[in-house]
Amino acid sequence: MRTTMVVDPEAAVSLISRALSPLSAASIQQGRSYLAGKQGQKVFGDKLTITDDPLVPRGLSSRHFDGEGISARRMPLIEAGVVRNYYVDTYYGRKLGWAPTTGSASNRVLALGDKSLAALIADVQDGIYVTSWLGGNSDATTGDFSLGLRGHQIKGGKIGAPIGEMNVTGNLAALFAKLALVGDDPYPYSSLRAPTLVFEDVQFSGT
Repeated sequence: MRTTMVVDPEAAVSLISRALSPLSAASIQQGRSYLAGKQGQKVFGDKLTITDDPLVPRGLSSRHFDGEGISARRMPLIEAGVVRNYYVDTYYGRKLGWAPTTGSASNRVLALGDKSLAALIADVQDGIYVTSWLGGNSDATTGDFSLGLRGHQIKGGKIGAPIGEMNVTGNLAALFAKLALVGDDPYPYSSLRAPTLVFEDVQFSGT
């Protein structure tokens, strides 16, 4: 079936991590990135804006320099769905002929919306609320994925019965192109500050 998917902040951290891991120059040079050659191109939906910000006060991954001594600076990764930068260390920068940016992620911060989880749920007449992922896999080369999930049905704007033995399948680029809404509630216990995410027309299988 195809329906709306609401992903809570903790589960969103894992999902976004899968989408962003192919931004590394190592993955690109080794032919293992579905984002290779996409810099400056619109790959995801308008609602997705992510910045790597090592200067967040008291951030879990804040720093003045990265592991290679490159001075810390804010770096846009995704702006309104457009891929802006890759993670480029000095080694793979030389291999690719690219100037280094930084070799590893710091605090990855999503631009937030203005609705709470409760308000986002209230707007969904029929959908699935995902609270965690149960195994599964994703292919960094193609962006294809299949993930088991734990969560609840959404009926009439309210959280309903729990769900078991259900999978969500698709392609990460195609999924994030369907990102319809972003919450105002970033997950506080990760350096990837992901809020509630709402996707439209997502493919599910199972019961």
